[in-house]
Amino acid sequence: MRVVLRNSSIIAILISGILGGCASSNTINSSWMSDYHKQLKNKRLPELMIPGTHYANAYNIDPNKRLEVCTGETLPASMTNNAKLAAIVAAESDSEIHRDFIDYLNTQNNNIRGQLNNGIRYLELQICIQDATYYTSNYYLTENLDDVVSQIKAFLNENKDELIIIDLDNNLRAFYGYLNEDDLSNLHNYFQVQFGSYLTPKKDWQTTKMKDIWNTHHRIILFSSNQFLARYYDVWDKNDIALAEPSPHYTTIKKLTAIQTTMEAESENHQQKFSLIPIYTWYNADIDLSNIFGGDSNDHLIINYLYSLPLDAPLNIIISDNPYNRQLVNYAIYKNTGTNENK
Repeated sequence: MRVVLRNSSIIAILISGILGGCASSNTINSSWMSDYHKQLKNKRLPELMIPGTHYANAYNIDPNKRLEVCTGETLPASMTNNAKLAAIVAAESDSEIHRDFIDYLNTQNNNIRGQLNNGIRYLELQICIQDATYYTSNYYLTENLDDVVSQIKAFLNENKDELIIIDLDNNLRAFYGYLNEDDLSNLHNYFQVQFGSYLTPKKDWQTTKMKDIWNTHHRIILFSSNQFLARYYDVWDKNDIALAEPSPHYTTIKKLTAIQTTMEAESENHQQKFSLIPIYTWYNADIDLSNIFGGDSNDHLIINYLYSLPLDAPLNIIISDNPYNRQLVNYAIYKNTGTNENK
């Protein structure tokens, strides 16, 4: 199916969303993949609609507590966008901007276990080695990686047929900048020791169906665009397996356009590759200064837009931040199964 939508169609959806309200639910979906075994078993992984979270590790960042910065995010050769934003915020005397920045860094409300319980199945992590310890980060150090891993394993122990994608991308730093090959090798060994047979080999990923996953003990897929890390048999190379990912934005209309563009690319690709669509709010420190944390309050209309699409619209991994995670999960269940009870 080729999906071609125009900006006028997007605007019409925005208007109808304003008039009709947004889809929402407080349903917790800790076992939705196994609950809909019959509907999902013959779907290839790029055909699944998978709800994801941007920087799943970033929650409970509290300025009233001692916050430690990930040094590798602040160095010129490995500086993150959020480190650039932090420098801009530091120059401001407005306490509200400082508070808004912390709110912006808290991309999630719930910890990893809470996100998984709510139905999220793609977790984007940023990792920082500091003082010989693995942490996650979002400019500030957030969680000890051991704690994140423990939450994932505890969830899988209780929900044995759920599949989790962990996307490391190339968000891997230490005090000296991006991880060197020795530290990357050690990080891979860490994941192997922690997750063991849960890790899924990348062999035959294009034809693998959910029933094939369920017939194994594999329950975790590691994504990374780091070329050294992607050499390992159990780290899936994003450069090979995924379509080009759209840039994230802070305006609703640009996020909707990213959905449209990605659907068109997936149609032409016949969903042979994974695709990732960012609908979280992201400010580009180099060009968005006049709009810093001004925001666009119409993101809930994205959910209405998704529900307006036909069930066979080619969508794969959609990545959100905290306001709309549960609605995105409900949409994923509807999209994958045709079950409308969570709308």
